Amino acid sequence: MKEGICTFLEWMDVVVDIREQYPLDIERTKEIANQLGINHAHIDGIPVVMTTDFVLTLETPKGKIDIVRTVKPANKLSKRTLELFEIERRYFSELGVDWCIILENRLPKSLIKNVEWMCEAKYLETRPSVDEELIRLVSPHLYKYIEMDGGITAIGKICLRCDRDIGLEPGTSMFILQYHLVHKHWVSDMNVLIRESKPILIKKINTNSINSNLG
Repeated sequence: MKEGICTFLEWMDVVVDIREQYPLDIERTKEIANQLGINHAHIDGIPVVMTTDFVLTLETPKGKIDIVRTVKPANKLSKRTLELFEIERRYFSELGVDWCIILENRLPKSLIKNVEWMCEAKYLETRPSVDEELIRLVSPHLYKYIEMDGGITAIGKICLRCDRDIGLEPGTSMFILQYHLVHKHWVSDMNVLIRESKPILIKKINTNSINSNLG
């Protein structure tokens, strides 16, 4: 699940840096544990360095800021887990950094699955038969196929039809669709699960993306 969350965070424009499993200063966390009267994180009685799931750098109107988010299933919030989270919370509070828990069941599952489905097309190197020139040539035709369909036909069929009519290797148009979606040149409702067996609606298109440098 953590890999999916990282993919989701990378999708968000406001997130400019992600640090996973960020280590905390063990001397300070031990002091906080003593102040709280609870046991520090340990293995066989030996204190170990605590880590937090994600330290995120956000781009805001007032500049870059760091926030901390830790992710946990609701059914894993045991008394001991909450004790360790309180050490984390106090640690980052002293640093003036916003910290909170995100429950897994509150995450946008459809969006995460969609981004995971698209991410293979983020880099052209993953499909050597596709380059920027081919994308520029095919994109207007593929977009027209999708637009004229009006959300009736499965996207898998539309893309195969485009491949057939233009003379492309099967799967090429689907890769190009994913490429435009993952780079946000073409926009669809990411809260609706995208399936190749279902139709898709493209809400808007960045027209400059077709004729400009796609690198």
